[in-house]
Amino acid sequence: MIILRKLLFVMWSANKGTFTHVMMNVLDFHEKGYGVGVVFESEGCKLIPSYEENMNDKFEKMKQLKLIFSVCKVCAKATGALESAEKQGLPIHDELFGHTPLELWVKEGYEIISV
Repeated sequence: MIILRKLLFVMWSANKGTFTHVMMNVLDFHEKGYGVGVVFESEGCKLIPSYEENMNDKFEKMKQLKLIFSVCKVCAKATGALESAEKQGLPIHDELFGHTPLELWVKEGYEIISV
């Protein structure tokens, strides 16, 4: 399969409505052959526990397809989401002073979309 383009959505915000749109687009891009994923940073980590408690088809599908690339360890800990991220088996990174190094995906050709 030819990958059309690579997009990395970085979820900085805890806005659930915004994240719903991110999930829809991530799944749509994936289905259409794009390389796509999500990284949770900063306040965005606050969203993670709510999807553990209230199952969401889009979030579950993103987990199944491994489209959640990373949860920032420091931010998840600071927002009380680290335990939930671990329990859900989400990938956690801390190589950049405790945070997720976006360079991991930039060097693979991903364009960053900040949300």
